Amino acid sequence: MRGRILRLTTILFGLSASVLAGCNSSSSDSNEAPVAPISRNFGEPTSQQIRPGVEITASGYGTCTSNFLYAANEVTYYIGVAAHCFSNDSNNGVNPCNASSAPIGFSGITIENASRAGELAYSSWTAMQENGETAGSELCQFNDFALVRIHVDDIDNVHPAAIAYGGPRALFNGVASVGDTVYSYGRSSFHSGVQDLQEKEGRISEVLAGGLAYRVSFDNAGLPGDSGSAILHEDGRALAVLTTVGVSLGPSTVGNGAVSLERALNYGKASGHIPASTQLLTWPAFSP
Repeated sequence: MRGRILRLTTILFGLSASVLAGCNSSSSDSNEAPVAPISRNFGEPTSQQIRPGVEITASGYGTCTSNFLYAANEVTYYIGVAAHCFSNDSNNGVNPCNASSAPIGFSGITIENASRAGELAYSSWTAMQENGETAGSELCQFNDFALVRIHVDDIDNVHPAAIAYGGPRALFNGVASVGDTVYSYGRSSFHSGVQDLQEKEGRISEVLAGGLAYRVSFDNAGLPGDSGSAILHEDGRALAVLTTVGVSLGPSTVGNGAVSLERALNYGKASGHIPASTQLLTWPAFSP
């Protein structure tokens, strides 16, 4: 059931602005060799391809929306989603750094438009537990990101262009500002296939934990099943991944939580759980 995989979290005020270890805002270590870009001509996108925004169904866990496409090399491609989509503890008040999750290598994953099952290659929740992160910390609360490896037989049917908007033009480096416009696309069944409900425009209403996460107010709030979806900055860069419906203790309305994509990727790479060569796949055409 899709409704169970959108983690409900109460977002508290007064969060520390400190930058958490393993999640700095710099996009790469200056001593690292540059990663060679994936050399491939994707052509124009079609509705039958594996693209940012397709549905991801994990057997025994639920359904989420995918975010962006990534590649570590010419034969290793991933599609992104939220880590909580692979945990039945996500709605039961269990801290992510204590939660049970599907094991790495779990293959009961259906990717919309794919001919073969995907395989769980990375979960921030599993990685944080292996790294001994403190349950209840901001890192454990907000770092909610996973990668599903796309079967090699389906690599020829992938395209990096996000459904509805195109892009991402590049990875957003650093911290976005309150008031910035953002765009997202959700695959939730609660939208009943109505495109005007699936396509969402919003604004950043809070920057959390020094830029590790954001609170976003959308014109069409993200619903169960939209978890994991891509959030594009107003300039078309890949900014964040939709993770929660957050209930504020203040006077503001219900909004959505999102983890910084740059921070989430950096954490996985720095801890050795994501190959250092992994890069976001981009597409130059973007239209809000």
